[in-house]
Amino acid sequence: MDYTDRRLTQTAEQYAADDLETMREAKRYAEHLFQLFKPHVGRRVLEVGCGIGTMSRRLADVSDIVVGIEPNAYCAGLVSEEMRGEAKFSLRTCHLEECDPGELTALAFDTVFCVNVLEHIEDDLGALRTFRDALAPGGRVLVWVPAVQAAYGPLDAELGHHRRYSKASLGAAFTAAGLDLLTLRYSNPIGLLGWMFNAHVLKTRRHSLAQVRVFDTFIAPWALPLERLLPPPIGLSLIAVGQRR
Repeated sequence: MDYTDRRLTQTAEQYAADDLETMREAKRYAEHLFQLFKPHVGRRVLEVGCGIGTMSRRLADVSDIVVGIEPNAYCAGLVSEEMRGEAKFSLRTCHLEECDPGELTALAFDTVFCVNVLEHIEDDLGALRTFRDALAPGGRVLVWVPAVQAAYGPLDAELGHHRRYSKASLGAAFTAAGLDLLTLRYSNPIGLLGWMFNAHVLKTRRHSLAQVRVFDTFIAPWALPLERLLPPPIGLSLIAVGQRR
């Protein structure tokens, strides 16, 4: 089956915004993700790749300021609408490396929040070092990424993923970037089974709204609380928290 490899064009296309609109229906999953990060979220947050604002609203509820960075113009338009009137939130429609380093330093961020973004960046180690440099001393980098390279399929390429991660590869990148790991764990083993089936059997090119709703309605209510008690040995995603030395 033919598919589009968007690793080099993702920020110029509407596909990303459309996919995030589909995933917006995973409300329980999004809340689960945020609750895993919440103990590490500080008062001054740089959200790298804020997408359509799925996490931005939650961050603004618990922080003093949130600066969102989103290079995709289609996503930026949607997050601007989502966060309209929120005084704590401001948006930069650009890549992180295009921002003024002096401005970022002056804002004294204590948190860099980055959900489903690092896998889109070819030089992920360079990105982690940029995250580190944007932080005040002792600040934290919070990252959520897709896991298990064997699960890579047409949908990953359509989404613009350069890779999926293991604990070893993500941990090594954090260490090389000068970040001390505080948390590194898998999430959503049931979702991994579904992703593998979609990738290698159905060869899915888009998230299925029906599948998203079934997961969020019938599986998430019991599976996600269970994994908060018993961290799984493998899963669809990895959560990592690192601290600037």
